[in-house]
Amino acid sequence: MNPDIWTTAADLNKEYTALNLNKSVIDYEKYKLYAIVTSSTQLEGSTLTELETHLLLDEGLTAKGKPLEHHLMVKDNYEAIKAAMRAGDEQRQLSPELLKELNALNMAGTETIVNNALGTVDGRTGTFRLVNAFSEALGYYLDASKIPAAVRVFCDEYNRQMTGTDPMDALRSSFDAHANLVLIHPWQDGNKRTSRLVMNFMQRRADLPLTKVHKEDSKEYLSALRNAKETEDLTVFRTFMVSQHIKTLQNELTTYKQHNTKGSGFSLIF
Repeated sequence: MNPDIWTTAADLNKEYTALNLNKSVIDYEKYKLYAIVTSSTQLEGSTLTELETHLLLDEGLTAKGKPLEHHLMVKDNYEAIKAAMRAGDEQRQLSPELLKELNALNMAGTETIVNNALGTVDGRTGTFRLVNAFSEALGYYLDASKIPAAVRVFCDEYNRQMTGTDPMDALRSSFDAHANLVLIHPWQDGNKRTSRLVMNFMQRRADLPLTKVHKEDSKEYLSALRNAKETEDLTVFRTFMVSQHIKTLQNELTTYKQHNTKGSGFSLIF
């Protein structure tokens, strides 16, 4: 593991936190979440841009010619990330119930009811899958019968880790939880979206800046997840995620500084 990249992340965390942007900039929190929602849903196929996300969530305006499902995906993910932030502020523990709650919000408008020989799964309730799952990107996931026990182990382990006080340990733990929940793959849909929410929940709970996985890095994201699955080692995934964290903070700090250059002010345009 490259120690320099973690030192960079720690320094950026301190610089970003010191600015207290949530309180010093009007609606900063809301628009930060809009950016995360835009990228997270784009990773899963949404075609809405960040501007279109703003118009949808602020004004209720839909993007002409774009699928209804993409609009619903964005609205659902926004409700889910707000719930994740509330859970973090309330210092809630990870539990199967919280995971189901976040997934249910994520899938409220786009999921369907699936009937099979093992029973009925209503994806809108966050119910864990009852059948085995496979994806072209990551292959076969954990056997469905093992999901309840695996989720309990997951919650117990990361609740234990969340008792620590070192911020960089907390950041690393949030990345690890993200990967492990994707690989458990508890739901029939929305697994990566919900895993990113759990990462952001843990970051909020630890009073850390939030990490955004950038759409333009989607291939590297899937490659890092695949590496974690195939090697049973999170080193590559951690390095990818801390680079995403650094990219997120550098972008936000650059934008802030560009609009707050010393001596800059407002002048009329003629």
